[in-house]
This record gives sequence, C-alpha cells and structure tokens, in this order.
Amino acid sequence: MIRLLIAGAFLWLLAALVPLGWLAGAFYLSLVAALCWRDVQTAPRPSQLTARRELPPRFSLDAEHSITLVIANHSPHLIEVRARDELPDVLQPLTENIAGDIPPNGEAHLVYSVRPVKRGAYSFGDVVLRVRQGWSLIEKQISLAAPDTVKIYPNFHGLGEYQLLAKIDRRDEVVRKPRPMKAPGTDFENLRPYIPGEDLRNVDWKATARRGALISRNKQVEKGQQLAVLLDTGRLMAGSVGNYSKLEHALNATIMLSFVAQKRGDALAVACFSNRMESFLPTVRGPSLVSRVLESVYAVQVRPVESDYWQVIAEMMSMLRRRSLVVLLTDVLDAAASAGLINNLTRATARHLVLCVVLSEPRIREIAELIPTTVEQTYQKAAACDLRRRRRLALEHMRSRGILVLETDPEHLNVQLVQRYLEIRQADLQ
Repeated sequence: MIRLLIAGAFLWLLAALVPLGWLAGAFYLSLVAALCWRDVQTAPRPSQLTARRELPPRFSLDAEHSITLVIANHSPHLIEVRARDELPDVLQPLTENIAGDIPPNGEAHLVYSVRPVKRGAYSFGDVVLRVRQGWSLIEKQISLAAPDTVKIYPNFHGLGEYQLLAKIDRRDEVVRKPRPMKAPGTDFENLRPYIPGEDLRNVDWKATARRGALISRNKQVEKGQQLAVLLDTGRLMAGSVGNYSKLEHALNATIMLSFVAQKRGDALAVACFSNRMESFLPTVRGPSLVSRVLESVYAVQVRPVESDYWQVIAEMMSMLRRRSLVVLLTDVLDAAASAGLINNLTRATARHLVLCVVLSEPRIREIAELIPTTVEQTYQKAAACDLRRRRRLALEHMRSRGILVLETDPEHLNVQLVQRYLEIRQADLQ
C-alpha cells in the first residue's frame, strides 16, 4: 500500500508542468482507494475464522514449551495470517514471528515457544490476527476469543536422579525391621463376607447394599510409614539462593520426597503455611501421590508476613493420628528469632519424629571463608561469620531438644533430604 502511494507521487509533479495535470494524481489515488475498498469488502469476516490453542499437558517453571495455534478458515479464499497471542505476563515468548497461510475451508497450525517465569494459574487472552488475501492491498486485524487457563508447576529438576534411583533399588533398604503387633491393623486390604459375631464396625454398608448381604472390610497392619511435610511460605523463604528463591528449592525437594515416598509405599501429607494455612493435602498413599502433591503446591507463593508456627503446628498435630515423620522446610536466623519455631517443634517431638530442614547460602559460606584484602571485605567476612555462628547456635539448640536437623545448600538439598529420609526409614526411628 505505502509502496503504491510512493510510486504514484511523481504524478503530482504533472500539476506544475501540465494544465490539469493534477487529474492524473487524483485518478491514481481514486484507483488505489477503490482497490482498498474492494479488499475491505472481500476480506474474511470474524465469523469466518476461529482459533484454538493446543497446550502441553503440564507447564514447568523455567522450561521451554511449545504452544500450537490452530486457525481455521471458513472462507472460500486463501489467506495469509500473522498472529499474536495474548499471553499471561508470566509466559515469556521465545518466538518473534507467528505467521502462515490458511487454505480455503482449511486450517493452519502455527507453533511458537514460551518459557514460564512464575508458578501459579493464569489465563490467556484473545488471539489477534492480521489477515490478507493474496495480492490484497490491506491487512485486516481481527481478535478471536480463545479462553484458556494454564497451570505452571514447579520444575522437577531431579537433581542427583541417578544416585537416588540407585538408592531406591538397594535391597538392604527395602527390608524394614519388623514391628511388634500391638493392635489390629487399620489399612484396608479387601472385602469379605461378614462372619456372625464380629464387630459391626467392620461392616461396609455400601458394599452390603449393592450385594444384598453383609460384607465386611478386611484390614491389615500398616506397611508403610507416614510423613508430613510442612512448607514455610513466610517472608524468610523469599530470599534467593542461586537462580531461585528458597521456596522454589523447598518445593522441588518436597516433590522429590513425595516421589520416593510413593515408590516406598509410604503415606504423605503436605501443608503450606505462613501466618495461616495456605494449602493442605491430607494423607495420601499410592500411585496418585506425586500428582496430588503437585496440584496442592503449584500455586503457593511467598507472603511477606511472619510465619505462625504455633497455629500451624497445632493444627497439624490434631490432624496426624499416627506417629509420623514431620519434615519442616524453613529458614533459621538465630536462636532468638527462632524461639517460637523451636518451642513448637519441641512440643511436636512428644508425639512425632521431627526433622527441620534449613537451606544454607553458599555465598555466605564463601565470604566467611575468604581471606580479606580490603577493609570492605573484612567487614563482610565479620558479618558472614557472625551470621553463621548465630545460625549454628540455633540449630544446636534444636538438636538439644530432640529435633533432627538437616542443613544443606540448594544444589544438594534433594539428594541429602531423601538420603536422610531413607536412613530414618531403615533405622526404624519413627
């Protein structure tokens, strides 16, 4: 269009050289306007185009994913299309041009790539198209509604995957020490006919109604352990270690732990909290464990508030019927700031085995071990050493109260947490 206008500009020079020369320029402009009007009238209408997205089954944080736009053309003409998808702010586009041709009464699949930069649930907007037909002089912009929602899950990197899988396959860890029989089991095993004289509380009334005869539930002694993961989402978990926040590292470790617990046949409950309970997954066992953990934690974000350990730990203690391994992923500054945490974990040790997992920052360790050459480095080293000293005292205080402690850096968090869990399981400390 612009090229045609530039090409016809010289015609206006005739107005200065020839009487009525301006008529040539006016005629040319009229011709271009008529062609544009024809293109506007014959351009596809919004009702002749539809758009939908083909999304991956699951989006992972900071991983590249492909999205396919399926544009259907219900008009009798071949059209050229350029597309722009209205993405959520958390999806970073990696493809600049999304374009293609759509045959008459056909459809085109336009593929582009994105990278999620934040977890949670988010909505797409419209698909905006610029369409033109063949040698058409104009492009028509059309917005097509295509509502979709995307869930972005933690990126399960699987650090140390091979070491963990080797650990799982070791035969000496599969065998557990036998427990003395103290009471009848509570785990469901199967259904069987009712035996006259047995406790009516064992009767499965739904199965009885279906079969028309009394049916009882057969129970077995619990075979696996029970774990409860408490994930702190308060302000202390907002600090970044490496490329991710402490909360992201803790989420990855929780997913890895749930994967191993599922392989071991253990039951797992997960609670995310700040000054309130953000999410809670009741005790789950079986092949759906990991997927249910992902659904429970994918939308959890750090909140800039102080965590209420008293309320959350009290709620969890009331929900856990059996003695459990309670794993708390949090941050510890010093003994004074963590007094509430230590006191409430001490209460929990009366009924459960408690493991407190704390992330250390490699940068602080590097500064503390650095030989300073300037005054500024000297002050930094002194601050880093004091911070490590106060944290070490707080962790020693926990150990003296009977609380197990694991302090590790993000790179080794997954492996060391699973290793500690397997050691506890093998030693039958729970």
